[in-house]
Amino acid sequence: MRYFLILLLAAFAAPVRAQNTPPPVADKDIRLQTPEELTRTAASLEEAVRLKPADVDLQVKLGFTYTRLGKADEAQKAFESAAALDPKKAIAHYMLGLIYEKKELKDKAVAAWKACLASAAEPRLRETALKHLNNLTAR
Repeated sequence: MRYFLILLLAAFAAPVRAQNTPPPVADKDIRLQTPEELTRTAASLEEAVRLKPADVDLQVKLGFTYTRLGKADEAQKAFESAAALDPKKAIAHYMLGLIYEKKELKDKAVAAWKACLASAAEPRLRETALKHLNNLTAR
């Protein structure tokens, strides 16, 4: 009887652990994914974010996936979440700057580029942020 209970417990423990583990996200570079693969990757990332909403890197990956799918509003939300979770996440501010510019939200774009410039350690990000900031403030 004891062995039966142990087997029963083991059988139910595996599915419980599986529910608390984020689903695997496609390892294939999103730049190389087909629209169908991107849609599956987005669904996987959405579930992963649901399980780990404070994971900044998942938010950023989701934002890039939505960007590749042409879903600007969803990408914006993901990058805003990443920037809120980690205000020094330069790439989130960078992408927000691009999205806000495309949507003609000048004040938000300027703020995003300033935040990117303040937090970016990479010279290319800093250079691009400065160019965008100068273009926006020159108008």
